[in-house]
Amino acid sequence: MNFSKYKYIFLSTAIFASSLIPASLPLPAEAAELRAPTEALAPSATEASASSSSSSSAKKRSSKKRSSSKKRSSSKNSKKRSGSKSSSKKKRSSSKKKNRHSSKSKRSSKKRYSRGKRGNVARSVYKAPPKEQPQNDSLTLAINKALLDWVPANLNPGGLRVNSVKPNKYGRSANVSLNENFTYLPVTRELITSIEREVGKALPDSLKGYRVNLNVGNKSLNYYITKVDRLPEQFRKNPNFVKEVHPMTVATKGMENDIIALWSSHGRYFKPGSGAWMWQRPLLFQTVEDTYTMGYILPFVTPMLENAGAYVMLPRERDTNRNEVIVDNDTNDEGQIFSQPYYKEQTGQTPWETGEFEGFIYDLPDFRDTENPFENGTYRQTATQKGGKPSVAAWYADIPAPGEYAVYVSYKTLPNSTSDAHYTVNYSGGSKEFTVNQKMGGGTWIYLGTFPLEAGYSDEEPVVTLTNLTSGAAGTVVTADAVKIGGGMGNIARSNRRSDVYYDPSTPVDDEEADDEAAEDEEDEGDDTGDNGNDAGEGNSPDGGEAVAEQSDDITDSVDIEEGADKKEAEKAPEKRGPAPTFRTSGYPRFLEGARYWLHWAGFPEYVYSPYHGTNDYKDDYTSRGHWVNYLAGGSRVLPDREGLNIPVDATFALHSDAGKRSDDSYVGTLGIYFTQNGGSYQDGTARINSRMLTDIIMQQIHRDVRQEYEPNWKRRSMWDKSYVEARVPEVPTTLIELMSHQNFADMKYGLDPGFRFTVGRAIYKGLARFMAERKGRELVIQPLPVNNFSIKRTRKDHYQLSWAPTPDPLEPTAMPSKYIIMERTGDDLGFHKIGETKGTHFDINVTDDEIHSFQIIAANAGGTAFPSETLALREAPDGSKPILIVNGFTRISGPGNFSAGGEAGFDAEADFGVPYIKDISFTGYQTEFRRSAGELFGRSGQNYATTVIAGNTFDYPAVHGAAAAAMGKGFVSASASAVEKGDVKLSDYPVVDLILGKQRSTVVGTGKRGVEYRAFPEPLRKALRRYSDKGGDLIITGQYAASDLTGMRSQNGDRDFAEQVLGVSGAESDMTRRGTFRDNCGQSYDYSNTLNEKNYIVESPDVLTAAENAHTTTLATMADGTKTVGIINNRGKSKGQVALLTIPLESITDAKERARIFNTMFKAVTTNK
Repeated sequence: MNFSKYKYIFLSTAIFASSLIPASLPLPAEAAELRAPTEALAPSATEASASSSSSSSAKKRSSKKRSSSKKRSSSKNSKKRSGSKSSSKKKRSSSKKKNRHSSKSKRSSKKRYSRGKRGNVARSVYKAPPKEQPQNDSLTLAINKALLDWVPANLNPGGLRVNSVKPNKYGRSANVSLNENFTYLPVTRELITSIEREVGKALPDSLKGYRVNLNVGNKSLNYYITKVDRLPEQFRKNPNFVKEVHPMTVATKGMENDIIALWSSHGRYFKPGSGAWMWQRPLLFQTVEDTYTMGYILPFVTPMLENAGAYVMLPRERDTNRNEVIVDNDTNDEGQIFSQPYYKEQTGQTPWETGEFEGFIYDLPDFRDTENPFENGTYRQTATQKGGKPSVAAWYADIPAPGEYAVYVSYKTLPNSTSDAHYTVNYSGGSKEFTVNQKMGGGTWIYLGTFPLEAGYSDEEPVVTLTNLTSGAAGTVVTADAVKIGGGMGNIARSNRRSDVYYDPSTPVDDEEADDEAAEDEEDEGDDTGDNGNDAGEGNSPDGGEAVAEQSDDITDSVDIEEGADKKEAEKAPEKRGPAPTFRTSGYPRFLEGARYWLHWAGFPEYVYSPYHGTNDYKDDYTSRGHWVNYLAGGSRVLPDREGLNIPVDATFALHSDAGKRSDDSYVGTLGIYFTQNGGSYQDGTARINSRMLTDIIMQQIHRDVRQEYEPNWKRRSMWDKSYVEARVPEVPTTLIELMSHQNFADMKYGLDPGFRFTVGRAIYKGLARFMAERKGRELVIQPLPVNNFSIKRTRKDHYQLSWAPTPDPLEPTAMPSKYIIMERTGDDLGFHKIGETKGTHFDINVTDDEIHSFQIIAANAGGTAFPSETLALREAPDGSKPILIVNGFTRISGPGNFSAGGEAGFDAEADFGVPYIKDISFTGYQTEFRRSAGELFGRSGQNYATTVIAGNTFDYPAVHGAAAAAMGKGFVSASASAVEKGDVKLSDYPVVDLILGKQRSTVVGTGKRGVEYRAFPEPLRKALRRYSDKGGDLIITGQYAASDLTGMRSQNGDRDFAEQVLGVSGAESDMTRRGTFRDNCGQSYDYSNTLNEKNYIVESPDVLTAAENAHTTTLATMADGTKTVGIINNRGKSKGQVALLTIPLESITDAKERARIFNTMFKAVTTNK
């Protein structure tokens, strides 16, 4: 029978039937994956309008008129929204009850204003081109072997293959097709010439002299040469965004006004279905990737970029302070308010008034689903003026504890917003002024800086002020909304089900189910590995050694779809009956949470922070970061037709650590990922190949710097052109760097070292700076390193001279200072302020009081500013007497002690935690699994310290010692140990020298390329101290390893003689009792820091001293049990100086009065009875 005539009838019927299938039917798993939201596209204006009047309005917060009977409750201990009592059975209202965002609400009638178009954009579908299959003919195999034998091992990314060699006799050329892995090499003109030469040498005699053409796919290998496309001239200089009015330097040859978006990987997240918050990666080698890479981004990369003049934006909280204060203009008379009410105004020529659009309000204890803190509040506004009496907005605050606080402002961006809103931040010790371009960035938190603030409330000085004075055109609008101070605790509450869509609020809460969900929050650490599933794997590795499983769970499909599709599906989903969901916050500081939660708190739309609409926080987190970049850039020259904040983001950088391990203790090394879409372009016309260039520049910088500074065998791995969400979605040049493997012991021996992190952070900054210099056609100068050999000398009564030396950077010849900024802190102030600058290396000051004055030197050049120097201090004695000298010999920063023996390896941090740089924000807990045979569990660690910021070396101890001397009425000056070693300081000018050694100890990093660092008594210092003591100078020395570093396994010639003859000790053992208390020879007890904490570095095991046989010593102090000597006085005779040695560092004693008392005891012991 002939069926051909029925063919069209059958097809028509099938098409008609398919059109009747409801859109809300679930898709098969395979099809569902293709719906992954991959572009941050706003809903259309029609959708936005409809949703404001439909049941979806239940997603919004209720008005300030909501009654106490509508308060939230999801468990026995549910939070109330006001002081009135409400039953735990009452729920958030939904469309079935009185709408929480009813038309009666005052704020619900507020207009929404946003920049840019909100329409959906049709997206093209990207399909990767088919890969060429390698040929196995004799010519191809011969060329393949020749190239593989030639490629240097340190550059070989693995997997290199010549796919084919096709001679062209007429054109006398050999067309060589290379596989994609050749593009993972650092492609330069020199490399291509070398490959062409090697191919030519390997060609048979019949093809000698043929021209060699190298291709990858349909592109010449020349296409991949690292050459950055320059921006058009009119786009090379961004409009001012956040600018300090009186900067230390203007980085004209740095990154001035560049805007960089960057982030560290992952973060704590909520796992729907489990009811629990958990880490995204396993706890290994004392950390977890969720916090580990933050240990590079926050203390190093971000401030280095800022010092170079860039404005840095982060999608996670940058402040590690768990305290947070919000000060806002809004109140909530009929409900709760969680901001402080200390917003005040001063009316000048133009009055303040309430704006007509939406602003911030903090009227919920936590935020759920689509509740947006920037939607239902108000803001204030006034017109700008050129002069006269200004109108001022002021934010006063009650600060819960003294410390460093990030300060953020918020405002509303309007069509006629001012471009130079003038803010002032007042902090303990000074103030800083900023101008903020309010034409961009409205409706979120905008970071101004981090400042030291004292505890308590002051009605005399606000923390932040804003005036309406302008240097531009008068009559524009300046707006004022909430100010955020500090990092805070997470306040995004999550549940297994959405409250606004997926449950029937009329169903009462089942208390038993609520208790069961709470129990699920007791997280089993073993789940951390399981929820990832890709942290390790099997397979063949092109690199040799064990297989390295690249984490691929951040990859989604390559098909771009309309953003609105999933959103509509979620909104149309049928309500499900059942108990109200139980919501819970993470209970962790906000900086530990993933980007998804910060973006929610920061007011970004749901399609940015939750592309999966609350069903999958894990995917939301890594997907939201790219959407965030595009929302920042929406409306700017980068994405002019997209909704957003009008911020022209220049480049994006993401830092991850990888999985995989090596059984031979070799290195996994560094991998780069970018996405070119096979030669595509970003929406502003920039070729996506620039992301490869950015990746290559940063990879080269990391590889070069790490090899020269730390490890000659550090591995540069591949550069992948792959469709990772974080690499694909941002519409600006973007790179994702997998720095190392957090699962590989050899990598982590470097990875836990703060000095290594500084080097990597500086390499990342330099790579971004080089890319931006090429992109914007400007000369590049690298910011200097911190100065060294810092010292303070008293020239005469009340007069002092500060001296220092620049630190050359052997890797960067341009990184020499052209000037120095002098910073001062006075008395009890917490912060520093600028007092001058000079092009020389000396600065004279006059002191007319008896306060303690502390100083830092900041080196600067046209590329930016260096990190501050160590802090030195001085005090003029009231009686004008000769000062004592305090020498800072505590410069050590290091990772924890490590070992490898007998089938076990790891970090023995309980014996030697190491010394963090300032503070450690990535330590989660001590290692518990040391067996190499434990497989994936090798390196397993605890998480009991994950929420604790661990104190490290602040380089600010001369003032602490000086305060103890000042309690005795003494004056003092201070110097770095290096200045003493160089001969810049004459010890003989001082009657007493107080040497700070802290946790100074001979230290080797990794395989020891840098040699032994941080000796307690390097030879020049040891000789200077001996000469001083031999001539009658008195010494006070405090340091945990002051004796053992001279008598231990890394001691040098002369160390033991110095220990016995000068210090009066012959040996030392470690005290591991962890008592935290010692007592002096009068029986007085003292407490010191012997646990990990946020205020003082840990003193794990102070040296227990053994007196030298021929020394005349007396006991100064013992441990609390009275049997272990930790302090002695060595009487060297009347013609020589006396020495007090205490192996409890003075600065680790927790009480200031106790520090003064033991210092007084030591001072009197060495200066009397000679």
